Amino acid sequence: MTTDDDDLATLTPLRGIDLNQIRRRRSHRAQEPALWFVTITVSGRRMDAEQVRQSLERLGEEQPFLVSASYASSRAEVKYWDESVDIEGAVAQALRLWRDHESSAGLPPWTVVGMEVVDRDTARRRWSQDVNLTVFGLGEIRPMEGVES
Repeated sequence: MTTDDDDLATLTPLRGIDLNQIRRRRSHRAQEPALWFVTITVSGRRMDAEQVRQSLERLGEEQPFLVSASYASSRAEVKYWDESVDIEGAVAQALRLWRDHESSAGLPPWTVVGMEVVDRDTARRRWSQDVNLTVFGLGEIRPMEGVES
């Protein structure tokens, strides 16, 4: 077995997994990173909404591709661009974002309750069709509409 197959070692044909098909898919993956538009929603115990806003401002300083964030006292939504070779990498990074910056940005100890990752073309198409997705300024942080602060 080659070192390229090391991460496949736990997969067995007995479970109905065709290792050759997995190898073929990997060989067709893009080698250059692509841009992904990521939205994560986090939620947890109620906190002072002003503290949540301030921690999101610090996150914006640490996460340079932050597009926007909205917040309430028990929920926040963060939208940003990420660079990854494939969607799996973008999803994995999105799941880690909040925890990775929790201490340094003073983020609430909330958990991810929702996530969306789309490619650049899908994000642009949505923005051109839906005025509700408008961002008035990059890095904007605003109260969440329709959610008690």
